[in-house]
Formats: sequence, C-alpha cells, structure tokens
Amino acid sequence: MESGKQIRASRIWKHKRCVIIPYDHAAYSGPVHGIEDVRRLTERIAKTSADAILVNPGSMKVVAPVLEGLGVIARLDGGFTKFSSAPSDYRTMCPVESAVALGADAGIVFTFVGTENETNSLERLGRTATDAARHGFPLIAEILPPSLLNNHFGSTMFGRTGGAEDVFAETLSVARIGAEAGADIIKTRYTGNVGQFREVVRQCGVPVIVAGGPTLTGTDEALLQLAFDCVQADAAGIIFGRNVWQHPKMEQLIAALCAVVHEEASVSSALKLLR
Repeated sequence: MESGKQIRASRIWKHKRCVIIPYDHAAYSGPVHGIEDVRRLTERIAKTSADAILVNPGSMKVVAPVLEGLGVIARLDGGFTKFSSAPSDYRTMCPVESAVALGADAGIVFTFVGTENETNSLERLGRTATDAARHGFPLIAEILPPSLLNNHFGSTMFGRTGGAEDVFAETLSVARIGAEAGADIIKTRYTGNVGQFREVVRQCGVPVIVAGGPTLTGTDEALLQLAFDCVQADAAGIIFGRNVWQHPKMEQLIAALCAVVHEEASVSSALKLLR
C-alpha cells in the first residue's frame, strides 16, 4: 500500500488483526433491533477494545463526536433494499472523495458475482478502486459466494444454492476476483473449515476479513469459535454486526472477541469474560 492507504489502514489495524463492528444495515433493512440509536451505540463501542466501525455516510456526522479512537469505514454504495421484488445491483451513493471529506479511514462496496448484475458490479468495483488509489484511501470489497447471497440478505431473491464444497470453491474464486478488480481488502464469509479458508486467504493475495453473517442460533461459544477459526485460518480480522449489537451483553462479548482476535486467546478463556 502507498503511504496514504497505510496511514489510514493503521487506524483500523491497531493490532495484527482487527475487530470491526458494522452497523450499516439500516440502508437495506431500516432500523432493525440494536441499531435504533447509532450515536449511543457508537458511544458504547468506543469504550471497548474494538478497532473500528462500519457505517453509512448519513451516520458519519451523527457518530463523529463520540468516536474517540475508533477507526471508521464508510459504506460507499447502496440503493437496493428489502422492499425490492427482484435482486439488483448496488449503486454508488458516496464517491470516494466525499468519504475522504467526511473523515472515513476506508470505504467498502458490495460486489455481486454470479448474478445478472455481475459485469456492472465488477466494473463499479474497479472504477471505485481507481478513485480510491488516487486519494490514498483503502478500499474493501464485500464479495460473497453466490450460494450464500440468500442467506446473507435473508431473502429468496437469489436463486442459486449450493453445498459445502460449492461454498469453498466459490469463496476461493470470488475473493481472488475482488482482489484482481483492485480491492485492497476482501470481506467475505467463512467457509466452515480452517484449512480451506487458509487457502482462500493465501490465494486471495490481499488481506481477508470475515463477516459474521446472520445471527447465529446457538451459544456464545459458537460465535467465539468462529472468531477463533478465522484467526487460525490467517484472516486479517473479523467484522461482526448483528451477532454483537443484538447481544444482551454487547460490551462483554466485544471484550471476548477482542481477546480471541487480538491476543489469540482460547475460546474457553474468552468465554470467562462473558460471565
């Protein structure tokens, strides 16, 4: 990375691996439970060991006074909501230069692969990457295997489904596709196997961060195990949203996640922070 990107990225990667809390969801879903008050949520997260947050441009001015040391990633695209009757592509909502002016440390765009919007989506990623390079601004591509799109968006609009092997093969492909289009960092979903995901990271060629996805059904141990597996697979960090800010002990959960990701703590020792 050139110096501008390095300096901005260092505000997010304060450790070898980062813990990012995203709450850009309202641009798609509206104010779901847990993100009704983004200022108050930011105040609470700023008191934890989390490294950064991901928000929409419209929230930047709301959260700016209470960020303290948090890094900020801005969602640069949108325009496709839960009210859509058919899957669509995102459009640029906030140009790179506007995100820089708002004070963001990095930007993120969603890239749809394996849909009818693939060409436009990849072209938008490449164009945004060119703009980001000109401004010394780190760019993250959120790019998922096609078979997980319905799961991720909580919809049935995307027709493609697949098995475990499909998820690995697709993730391996889409992560590299995003990097080849110019992304500095890839955000994707964990494939469920440490060895497989380590191969995704290795062949991607740029840092990979892992999305939490829909709220996990099960125990806190399952979420911490996911974070632990991501560390073992050489991911550059985690970016967990709904599983964090919908948790009844959010601050304690963030502390446990940071212990795993920052300090490589075991799941059993991290669980003690939730008691």
